Amino acid sequence: MTVYIPIKLPSLANMRLHWRAMDRLKRSQKDAVLLALNCNRETVPIPPLTVTIKRMGKRKLDSDNAIISAKYVRDSVAKWYDIDDGSDLYEWRYEQAIDTQYGVEIRIEAREA
Repeated sequence: MTVYIPIKLPSLANMRLHWRAMDRLKRSQKDAVLLALNCNRETVPIPPLTVTIKRMGKRKLDSDNAIISAKYVRDSVAKWYDIDDGSDLYEWRYEQAIDTQYGVEIRIEAREA
């Protein structure tokens, strides 16, 4: 199952936002991910899973900022499955690509136990 969401994933580690602005950013990312996943419910892979989060933007982030930028995407995938994101049922992978548009691609694949 693969979904694409046209949202910007900024580096959250370096942002200095008012708490309300950060809350709006967090909610908008979570809502967008949950909506996209709910629209593709007919092809839901069954855990254990490999989840690849691919951030697309005009430039790449360093590896730790790339992972931090995907925090709310990861949280939303875990919420959608109702399984804690620290569970061994997930293998999380992160990728980046340079693109003219901002977005995130989430690829969820079943893996052998």
